[in-house]
Amino acid sequence: MKFSLFVHMERSDLAKPHSELVTELEELVLMAEQAGFETAWIGEHHGMEFTISPNPFINIAYLAAKTSRIRLGTGTVIAPFWHPIKLAGEAAMADVISGGRLDIGIARGAYSYEYQRIFPGLDAWGAGQRMREIIPAIRGLWEGDFELSGEFWQFPPTTSSPKPLQKPYPPIWVAARDPNSHDFAVSHGCKVQV
Repeated sequence: MKFSLFVHMERSDLAKPHSELVTELEELVLMAEQAGFETAWIGEHHGMEFTISPNPFINIAYLAAKTSRIRLGTGTVIAPFWHPIKLAGEAAMADVISGGRLDIGIARGAYSYEYQRIFPGLDAWGAGQRMREIIPAIRGLWEGDFELSGEFWQFPPTTSSPKPLQKPYPPIWVAARDPNSHDFAVSHGCKVQV
């Protein structure tokens, strides 16, 4: 059996500086690595003190320099807040920096108030449709010369720069609550986060 750690910087005391939370995050991940944990997962959230991680790739790059074995995963990035080219490039850079230890979890997002703040008018259905379009797009960008004329994003033939270190690319996980999302993940060769 493999164990993983799902961790955020969390601040319940507003007097506690964010820099101290970074130190605590590092300590937790180092303890998990020393204990033989498989992966440390860091999500994406915006405008809240109890899950401080506006871009999990920053945390992952920082932790990659402090660790040597533990895998580092996005648990998860919120698909509608990312352009496929940006997501493919940043994920690939995190994979390179971590020495090929990235797992990428992708979700539609869990909190409607984040949609209201970052993408007004977006609902869970629209967010889920964007997630379903972005997953094949990032794979195509990693493979190279990928063109998209989708419902949500359009761009000419483009290749991710950099490309991931892992071949053919890092494991992709889909955060799924309902059977349709499970089916989508499996049919697209993704793992499922539940």
